[in-house]
Amino acid sequence: MQSGMMDILIKNATIITQNAKRETLKGDILVRDGVIAEVAKGIAGKAEFVLDGRGKLALPGLVNMHTHVAMTLLRGYGEGLPLRRWLREKIWPTEEKETAADAHAAAQLAMLEMIRGGTTAMAEMCRMGVPEIARAAREAGIRAHISLGLFDLLPGRALEGELRAMEKSIGEPDRLVQYGVAPHSPYMCSEELLRGAARFAGKRKLRLHIHVSETREEVLGIMRDKKVSPYEYLDKAGVLGGNAIAAHGSWVSKKEIALAGKRKISLVHTPASNLKLATGGICPVVEYGSAGANVCMGTDGAASNNSLDMFAEMKLTALLQKHRYWKADALPPARALDFATINGARALGIDSGRIEKGALADIVLLERGPNLTPCNDPVSNIVYAANPSNVTDVIIDGKLVMEGRRIRTLDEAAVLQRAEDAAREMRRR
Repeated sequence: MQSGMMDILIKNATIITQNAKRETLKGDILVRDGVIAEVAKGIAGKAEFVLDGRGKLALPGLVNMHTHVAMTLLRGYGEGLPLRRWLREKIWPTEEKETAADAHAAAQLAMLEMIRGGTTAMAEMCRMGVPEIARAAREAGIRAHISLGLFDLLPGRALEGELRAMEKSIGEPDRLVQYGVAPHSPYMCSEELLRGAARFAGKRKLRLHIHVSETREEVLGIMRDKKVSPYEYLDKAGVLGGNAIAAHGSWVSKKEIALAGKRKISLVHTPASNLKLATGGICPVVEYGSAGANVCMGTDGAASNNSLDMFAEMKLTALLQKHRYWKADALPPARALDFATINGARALGIDSGRIEKGALADIVLLERGPNLTPCNDPVSNIVYAANPSNVTDVIIDGKLVMEGRRIRTLDEAAVLQRAEDAAREMRRR
């Protein structure tokens, strides 16, 4: 099933532009050749496809900046364990049994869920199956930045083998799929692996995706062994820079926040996963942003969330910052929406995350049902009240991927059945 590029005209929508002025407009959007050709009232002329935007909100597609799509098959698996035990006793041993076919089935399921939730781009860190995940992204029509997770401090893993696997994992990028490198974390990678990955990323002009400072245990371990904080350790290894995508970053000092801002990293907040795994710290995203870091948002994997719902992440992010700082205005909803749209696009280097002429056509339409009525403040409604059930239509790269809640690129029933079968077989192995 495919949805080709076409001229699309969205009529009479309330448009959350996310442009430089963060304007909300009422009017039309013309999509042509994969980009937004015009945003105005009463656009004249014909298009191959017209979407009625009356009573709907049009917003830029959401960007999920930290995913593990293979974990979709492990949704609800290993519940109630702290992070280290959850990874070592449940997740990693089971992932070792995963086949290429499992990775493809899991990726399709994850992408189906994300499209239904208004997500148009994702940053993936996987333990295996890079080609299969890339194939699933092209089939689904979703943007994907894919990086192979690297570990050389696990039994059976060694530095040279990880570096070879990293180089082999880099495929040919195209309009939808990009590739990067992903040393898992400072506690699962040797300094040599961190340095090697950073050098390779710099040489190939790739992004580097890493977990950092997710738990107090991790931070104290690095400080005990390396005599510096995790951010300082990564900086000395050459990891921190404008190409770095750092997930979690909750247990940090003001000195580390300043360093993250100085290096212009993209910091990915994953509130639901952090809360579910009881990691304890509330990520100080307000301070990261003030220091100069590019704050983004992600769901983490479906095994630790357990959904891939970016609307839920926006709401949790805003609420947790109010709670952390005892200030009702600590994080306005407009900033939370920035994290999930334009900041994520910036982190991936794609000209998206906004609805204005010349931007890539990644657009989501939301139906204003009871939960979005009345619309006193559309941005507030999106952040605090919207959920995937409101998403009716999704355009990615100028292609209509979902129309009237029907996925046009994938056979949904077949995807669900394959995923169910794959999860059952993995449990049997």
